[in-house]
Amino acid sequence: MKKIFAILALAITGTAFAADSFYVESQHNNNVGGAAQQTYQLGVKKDLTSTISGDLGFSNAQTEGTNALGTRLEAGATVAGPFGLAVRTAVGQKYSNTTDFSYYSIEPSISAAVPGVAGLSAKVGYRWRSAFDSSQNNDQTHTARYTLAYALTKVDTVSVRYDRVQGDSNQKTVAVAYSRGF
Repeated sequence: MKKIFAILALAITGTAFAADSFYVESQHNNNVGGAAQQTYQLGVKKDLTSTISGDLGFSNAQTEGTNALGTRLEAGATVAGPFGLAVRTAVGQKYSNTTDFSYYSIEPSISAAVPGVAGLSAKVGYRWRSAFDSSQNNDQTHTARYTLAYALTKVDTVSVRYDRVQGDSNQKTVAVAYSRGF
């Protein structure tokens, strides 16, 4: 497992040099009826065309009280459409001390500038995620996402996001992120 993390860290670091942007994110996951989790994410994004981008991400979650770890590696592609519409699809691998399985997700969204506040934008999205073998792995979720992002400069952005996750897990998540473009 340590070798996988080392290889992934090298891959993300190497990819960052070819990427158009990177992001770091911290999440607090309030698991309804269970122990809370703290999650950290690191990712890179590359614009492939004017409307298509690819991304690679790594996240690590730790459950309070038990210190159980859960790690996800994910690769995605986003297609941007007119009027702030976009759809992201992704595949990933989840690792924990009890399981290891593959999953996929689909995430349509719409974003727009907030009128009257230069640099502020809002995004509303929905993510559907499921394990490829959902009969063996409980990872099917429906997530409503609400994000506010503020462009500090032309290349630096901070954002706050609220996720309401329902399905095989039931969470209320608050995330804070920083991204930097190149």
